[in-house]
Amino acid sequence: MDRFQWWEDITQPGETEIAEQVGVKLYDGNKKTLYESGVLTLSSHKLRWKDDINPNTDMVLHLSHIVLIEKESATWTKSAKIIAHLSAILEEDKKPGPVKYSPFNYVKFSFRSGGDKEFFSLLTEALARKAWEDLSANYPKGKQYRAGIVGIERQIRDKNEATGETISEAFEDLKALMKMAKEMVNLSKMVSQKLKEKQSDITEDETIQFKSYLLSLGISDPVTKEEFGSGSAFHTELAKQLSVALMKPLQEAGGILSLTEVYCRVNRARGVELISPEDLLNACLMLDKLKLPIQLHQFDSGVMVLRLESYDTASEALKAVDILSEKGSLTADELSIISKATVVIAKERLLYLEKEGIVCRDDSIEGLRFYPNRFISE
Repeated sequence: MDRFQWWEDITQPGETEIAEQVGVKLYDGNKKTLYESGVLTLSSHKLRWKDDINPNTDMVLHLSHIVLIEKESATWTKSAKIIAHLSAILEEDKKPGPVKYSPFNYVKFSFRSGGDKEFFSLLTEALARKAWEDLSANYPKGKQYRAGIVGIERQIRDKNEATGETISEAFEDLKALMKMAKEMVNLSKMVSQKLKEKQSDITEDETIQFKSYLLSLGISDPVTKEEFGSGSAFHTELAKQLSVALMKPLQEAGGILSLTEVYCRVNRARGVELISPEDLLNACLMLDKLKLPIQLHQFDSGVMVLRLESYDTASEALKAVDILSEKGSLTADELSIISKATVVIAKERLLYLEKEGIVCRDDSIEGLRFYPNRFISE
């Protein structure tokens, strides 16, 4: 506490009061002092402690002496504290204070009446600004908060208001983006129509190039609820669009895709016009009714997939038998890498072979591994 000096009613240029907290006790290092309860005031340049009972006990610690602050959490028997680590260098012309010499290079402020979290935050900001280093600068006043419950409530309220304004601005930007996206979709429809009308004047290469530009922008013509409503008409049209959009991905994936993968692919292709998992499932349920070339199938494990009408579960699963014979044993991960199918699909193929009695499982701490059923092969 030998860095403290007695208070003088002198305000430095640009100095402003930031916070005030009652019921603060002073410690010299870990040593208790006679300064049991006082008002701790934080300004842009210093900390001031004034005794509640004896107004003549009034001292100040300049923030320039503080090199680091820490928090000490409260317990059932002890109050929360702020520890201020002080510079080891003493000023030669230091003015008189309550202590001439101290073996400690830190002091503690014990917050018996709360307010420690708010005060710690404001003190951290003041130390970071170092307003005392620029005597010509005016410390930005902003909003000052009295420490304690009232100060915390006011700061929370102001933060909520600021957050609300930020969210409103973000939604305004989002609305503008969605409006622009719809305008781009309309533009793509108009240009596509002109391409059809003037097909003879435009070469096939130019048409392909133009379509690639549109795809690179993420522009599509998605089925929306605004156009078809939210009932079965929307799900019917969505099912038709899924049948067209997923034909090539299904062929590339061997004729089958998990519903999770379908959901990700569809929403990535639709851009801003996203659909919910429920809408996707309802649309997939319409595929069989509409007799489309894509079908919804559910395995015994509950996993749901979309597959081509021509997809043969048995023949695809039997392809794994040759791989299994070559490798000796397989996990779903290993089969997934070799067959270039998802782990979910690979596991379903192995489970199908197990159901048919072609393979056996070994379920251990290392995971689920499948082996050829030698009772049949030998």
